[in-house]
Amino acid sequence: MRSRGMLVALLVSSLLLALSPTASTEETSRVTIGLNGFENNITPFTHSFGAFPNTHDLVHLVYDSLFWSQARDDPEPWLAESAEPSEDYTTWTVSLRDDVTWHDGTPFTADDVQFSMEYYVEHEADSGRYAHHVGDMPLYEDSEIIDDHTIRLDFAHPAGQFRIMPGADLPILPRHQWEDVAEPGAFTEELPVGTGPYRVAEIVSDQQYRFEANDDYFQGRPLVDELVMPIIQEPAAAFAALQTGDVDYVSQNVPTELIEAFDRADDIEVLRGTIFQSIQLYFNTPREPLDDPQLRKAIALAIDREEIVETVLLGNGEPGRDSYMHPESPWAIDEEIRQFDPDQARDLLDEAGYDQMNGDGIRLTPDGDPLAFTVLVSSFDPQGIRTSQIVAEQVSEVGIDLEVEALDPATIGQRRRAPEPGQEADFDIRVGGLEAHAHVDPDALYYFFHTPGERGFGETQTSYANPEFDEIVVRAGESGDLDERRELLAEAQRILAEDVPMIVVMYPDGIWAHRTDGYAGWIADFGHSPLTKRSFLAEYAGTGVGEGPLGTGVEEAARQPWVWVLVALLVIAVVVAAVFLRRRGADEYE
Repeated sequence: MRSRGMLVALLVSSLLLALSPTASTEETSRVTIGLNGFENNITPFTHSFGAFPNTHDLVHLVYDSLFWSQARDDPEPWLAESAEPSEDYTTWTVSLRDDVTWHDGTPFTADDVQFSMEYYVEHEADSGRYAHHVGDMPLYEDSEIIDDHTIRLDFAHPAGQFRIMPGADLPILPRHQWEDVAEPGAFTEELPVGTGPYRVAEIVSDQQYRFEANDDYFQGRPLVDELVMPIIQEPAAAFAALQTGDVDYVSQNVPTELIEAFDRADDIEVLRGTIFQSIQLYFNTPREPLDDPQLRKAIALAIDREEIVETVLLGNGEPGRDSYMHPESPWAIDEEIRQFDPDQARDLLDEAGYDQMNGDGIRLTPDGDPLAFTVLVSSFDPQGIRTSQIVAEQVSEVGIDLEVEALDPATIGQRRRAPEPGQEADFDIRVGGLEAHAHVDPDALYYFFHTPGERGFGETQTSYANPEFDEIVVRAGESGDLDERRELLAEAQRILAEDVPMIVVMYPDGIWAHRTDGYAGWIADFGHSPLTKRSFLAEYAGTGVGEGPLGTGVEEAARQPWVWVLVALLVIAVVVAAVFLRRRGADEYE
């Protein structure tokens, strides 16, 4: 009888093993992640974009939004179970999950949602990344709590995009931690309390974070107990640490010169995905002579963006488009607007009065000043530096001189902003990157390019001003008809393609690397890097829900045909064994 039980137990254990994740939580109790920058105590009001473009996903390890994710035009319910609009889209009734608690055990309720909306509006100046989606577009007015898990939200204008923005973007705050915080931007000493899959357990300023799994997370306990994130800003140092095994994953894109080697390596695996990232040149459009759209258009025509993608990215990306938005964005214009034509650039420059040159072959303005500009780029961005150098070489062919100046990000951040309203920022051209939010937000064109003033935040970008463009993007943002909104945004993108306040040079592919002897559940979820909460949740981890390889996850295993064949064979084996042992036992008994 004992041998019969042992055999059946062994077969059952084999069956359970076939359905278990290939990398158990015991095998991956700690994952070490080389993080590319420090984000203070990781709250929606204190982050610094030090870990850009990972800032948003890092914040959402700690906090949750009502829906997931901003990269989709029909996001999945998350803290919310549903959200239904009124006929004119000015009111949304949101039903919330009833099984959510904050990290400190306090129940999550509609009161937290109401508080969050009001707090973001009250402190909009301290949280430009998030608060503008309740303090500007769409403009939150009021709310009514129906019960603990139902709330009605009212907006000043039709908010057809509510599920996306702010629904799938805005981190919901706990009233009990934030209600007495008068200066949220200075709230950097206390550890944050969220509903997310991880809580921040320890912070060593500018050096390291340590996260611990939220055992009571409503989407299931995370697969990894502990995330340790040393800050490694230099890409060379980060990927050296990956190769030596000091980190399991690096948050930065793999440098192009390492991609082929990592693809061949046995101990490193490469993930690829769509992240809606872009690298662009920002013009200081009020500064003469860069206030001339014809000059900016000529510079755009002189840049061979396909060559830059092949040279800098080794083809792992797409050339930028003058219509700005990433081609895979739900709001991108249908037609491709991009042109490389140095001869046309020369003709435009001649027509605009830049037809004289100095002894160095540099064109002159009508006042006799050379068309010579400085391009600011982060000293921590080797890809941006190389891009700037190639752009400078290409533009010199039409008689424009660009000098590349690499500075620390903090200095560039200061120089990109005007000292006072109405004053001019201290730069000619700068190189910068944008992440998914800037391309999937249907109101991104409004925020980046509306004339500086009370609306938008164009003064921190290019200070571009065009009343016709303003009128179109405001109409789009206040339209409850998403089809009408798409048509208006397409029209706005065509205007940008003519005025060129910003040149998108390229859209890099997402390419990341992790060690094969570490955690296997990483996914490249559409519009996100693998450093996203869903890489650590059993329902999604390693399932290829984005564009990553298959790995861990009971749910994914259950979807694999080979697993069900094995399960069937094991079940048959268990039944046969049981019958055999039963007969043998009966014979022995007789």
